[in-house]
Amino acid sequence: MKVKNGFNLREVCGEHIIVAEGDENIDFSNIISMNESSAYLWEEVQKMDSFTVDNLVELICEQYEIDENTAREDAKTLAAQWGVAGIIEGEDIPEENSTTEKEIITEETSSTQTEAFGTTSSTQTETFTTEEKPKKKCFFKRLFG
Repeated sequence: MKVKNGFNLREVCGEHIIVAEGDENIDFSNIISMNESSAYLWEEVQKMDSFTVDNLVELICEQYEIDENTAREDAKTLAAQWGVAGIIEGEDIPEENSTTEKEIITEETSSTQTEAFGTTSSTQTETFTTEEKPKKKCFFKRLFG
């Protein structure tokens, strides 16, 4: 796995926010907020050319007093959430725990919080089967159009 180019962590009003920058991310209209734990991990993986769940487990165990099995489950969940959010890429992104339903992040604003290290998206999280996918609205059209 690796961090997609142009996704950078910024602190805005005391919140850790992932900001999409650059032409390649012009269609990315989500705002992703992270708690201190996930922000720490994001900063660390941004320094790497690529990373694995094992790298995340190592970072978690070094930083926090947590057993390796719990760290591994949390690392898999966090990497899967980052994959669904579209901020990392790679063939080794873990799948989400549910195989029949997937969380699809849509642009309708309503703050939701996920469990693994508190990654928060300022967009509403809805559950759809893998066959159903909502049509995305352009962020700029909503603001200016």
